[in-house]
Amino acid sequence: MSRQRGTVVDAFVVLLLLAVTLTLLDDTFADRSYLVTGLVPVVLLLGLAVACRRLHEGVWWYALGAVLLFAPLGGWAALHRPGPYVIPTFATMSRVLGEGFSAPVTLASTVPPVDPSGQVMLVPFVIGFLAATPAAWLALATRSTLAPAVPLVFALGATIPLGVLVPSLLVPRGIFFAIVLVAWAAARARRREDLVGRPRGSVAAAMTAVLTVTLVSGLVSLLVPDRNEVDRVLLRGEGNSVVVSGAADTVVPRRVGSRNELLKATGVPEGRMLRFAALDLYDGQAWVPAEESPGTDGYGTFKRIGGEVDPLHEGRTIGVRIQIRPGYSSDWLPVLGELTSLDLDYTDGRTQIEDVRYNPATSSALVVGGVNPRDDYTFGAVLTDEEFGRKDPTRDPTDDQRQPAGAFLDQYLEPFDRADVTPLGRVLMLARYLRLNGSVRLTGSSSQAPVDLGIRMLGSKSMAGTPFQYSALMALGASRLGVPARVVVGAEPRPNGLVTHDDITSWVELQFADGTWRPLDPEQYVGVHAPAEQDDSFRAEEPKVFVLRELKDLDKDFRFPKGTFLGLDEDAEVGDERSPVTWLLVGAAAILALGVLGLLLSALAKLVRRSRRRRTSSWSGVYVNGWQEVLDAARDRGTPVPDTWSRVAQARELGSGLELARRADAAVFAPRPGSDEERRDFWADCQRLRRTVVAGTDRRHRWWSHVNPASLVAGLARSRRDRSARRGEGHEDRGARRQQPAGA
Repeated sequence: MSRQRGTVVDAFVVLLLLAVTLTLLDDTFADRSYLVTGLVPVVLLLGLAVACRRLHEGVWWYALGAVLLFAPLGGWAALHRPGPYVIPTFATMSRVLGEGFSAPVTLASTVPPVDPSGQVMLVPFVIGFLAATPAAWLALATRSTLAPAVPLVFALGATIPLGVLVPSLLVPRGIFFAIVLVAWAAARARRREDLVGRPRGSVAAAMTAVLTVTLVSGLVSLLVPDRNEVDRVLLRGEGNSVVVSGAADTVVPRRVGSRNELLKATGVPEGRMLRFAALDLYDGQAWVPAEESPGTDGYGTFKRIGGEVDPLHEGRTIGVRIQIRPGYSSDWLPVLGELTSLDLDYTDGRTQIEDVRYNPATSSALVVGGVNPRDDYTFGAVLTDEEFGRKDPTRDPTDDQRQPAGAFLDQYLEPFDRADVTPLGRVLMLARYLRLNGSVRLTGSSSQAPVDLGIRMLGSKSMAGTPFQYSALMALGASRLGVPARVVVGAEPRPNGLVTHDDITSWVELQFADGTWRPLDPEQYVGVHAPAEQDDSFRAEEPKVFVLRELKDLDKDFRFPKGTFLGLDEDAEVGDERSPVTWLLVGAAAILALGVLGLLLSALAKLVRRSRRRRTSSWSGVYVNGWQEVLDAARDRGTPVPDTWSRVAQARELGSGLELARRADAAVFAPRPGSDEERRDFWADCQRLRRTVVAGTDRRHRWWSHVNPASLVAGLARSRRDRSARRGEGHEDRGARRQQPAGA
C-alpha cells in the first residue's frame, strides 16, 4: 500500500469512527445538524495534520494550530455566530471557552429531542474536536498501531452517558465500531511490517483478526445489553432543588383576591383531568414533588425542553389549548398526559420556553419565576390507558418508592399486608376500607403529618379527614403495601372548559408493570359518611374483620348500603332536566338575538360617526371626512377601494365623484382655508354621492350596507395604524400632523 493511499485510509477511518460515535446522539437532538457541527473540526484537524506532515513540522506546531483553532471554530460551527468578518468576536470565543465545560450538563438537563441550537451544540463540537486532535496526528504522523484508537474509544465512552437511556441500535453501532477499529489496527500493523521486512503468513493474521473481532463484539454485547437500562450510567443534569422546593408551596394555586376562575382549557377529552403537579415523595410531613422522582434512576428530574418532547409511552395524541386567567397564581404549568410538544404565546406572555422545566417521569411541568396570567399556550400530549383490573400486574417498587418516611403506617396496615393477596388486591382492600369506614369533611386542616394520617385517621375508630388527606393516606398506604403510588393535584374542566378554584382536587396514581401511571378514582377510597354520622354510636370496623370478610370473595360487586351518603357538597346544584335539543334551540336563539342586536348597534354607530365627522373643528377635516364617507359607503356595499390610493385614483375606481376628489385635493392643499359655505356645499355633495354609491347595487346589498360593520372595523384598524405612526415620529412631525388631518 502506497504512503498516499495509507494516509487517505487513515483519515477516512478516523472520520468514519467519529461519525459513528456522534450518531449515538441521534435520539437526543431533533435533527442531524449536530452531526455537521461535530465533524467540521474533525475534517479541519485532519487537514491540519496532513499539512504539518507535508511541511515536515513537528507535533508542537500542530498542537499550537489546534489550540488557536478551537475558540473561533466553535463560535462559527457550534454557536453559528461568525462575526462581522467571518471570524467570531472575542465575546463569542469567550462564550465557547466558558460554556464548553457546562454544555454537557445543560444537554443532560434537557428533555429530548433537543433543539440543535445554542450552548448544547458545543457538546458534539467538543467531542469531535477533543477526539480528533490526538487521533488525527497519531493516525497520520506516526506508525503506531493502537495509539490512534485510544482517543476514539474514549470518545465513544464519553458519548454514551450523554445520550438517552436507551439509544436506538446501540449494540449494532458498537459492534460496527469494534470491527472497523480492529481491521484498521490490523492494516496499520501489516503496513508497519512491510517497512521492516517480508510480512508473515496471512492465514494466521486473518484468523487472529476474526477471533479478536468476535471477542470484542461479545464483550460489547455483554457490557452494554440492548434496551437494558438497568446497568446504564447517564450524566446527571444540574440540580433544581431551589426551583422544586419553591414550587412545592404553590401545588394548590393560591387564591387571588375574590377571583375564582383559574384557566380555560380547550380540547380536553371528557372525563380527563388536568394535572397541576405530581407529588411523588413523602418527606415525613407531607407529599411533595421530588427533585429526582423515586425509582427513575436519574431520568425523572425537572429538565429544560424544546418545542418537541419524546413521550415515554405510546398512545392517542391530542392537542390542548390553555388560557391562563388572572386568578391563577402558581409555579406549575397545567398539562395533561405525556407531553409531545409545547407552544407558548410569546406575543402576550412573559414565559419563554427556556423558563419551563418538565419531569417526564411525573408528566408535570413548572415555570421558573411562576406562571403569568398572560402565559397562554398550546400543547400536544399522548394519553395512556387509565383503566385497570384487579388482576393487572403492577410494578415492583424500589426502596425509595416504598416511601421510607411512611413506615409509621405499617402497624395500621398489617391486616392488609397479606402474602396470599396480590399487591394491587391489598391496595384495593385498603381503599374499600377507607371508603366504608371513614367520613369526609370539607373544612379544617389538611395536615399530612404522621399523627394525622396514622392515629387520627387509619388508627382511629371514628376516621375523618379532608379529600386531600384521604389521597395522602391512600398513596402512602399503597406504597407501603407494594404498589408505587403518588398524589396528583389538578382539576377536571367544566363543559365550557373553565377551571375554577373550587374545582381543584387530588387523586392517587398507581404504577403498573408497563411503566404507566393510572388513576385510582377518589370515589374508591374517600369516606362516604357524612360528618354528622360520626357520633358516639359510630365505630369503624376492625381492619382484621374487614379483611377476612373481603377475602371470601375478592371479585364480588359491592353495593353501598341504603342511605349511604355519597356526596361531598350539600349545596351542589341539581342538573337541569331540559333535553339537549331544548338547550340547542335556546342557544341558537340567543346567538341570533345577539347578532341582530350587533347589526342594529352597527347602524347606530355609523350615524354617530357621521355626525362627529361633520362637526370636526379642523378646516380641512370636512373635506377629508366627507370623502371618507363615500369610501365607507363603497366598503359597506361590498366594493372597497384601497385607502392608500390617491383620491383621484379612488374616484376612478368607483366610477364617479372625480370632480369631488379634485375639489377635496384642491381644498386640502390650498394656501389658506376655504369659506364655511364651500365646506357645507362639499359635505352635501359627498352625502349625495354616498347615497348614489349605495343605490348603485341590488336591493339586498343596499339593505346590508346600512348595518354592515365593515367600515367600522376598517376605521379601527386605520386608527391603530395612525397611532403607531405618530408614536414613531419626532416632535416636529407631530406638530405638522396637527395642521393636516391624516389622509389629507
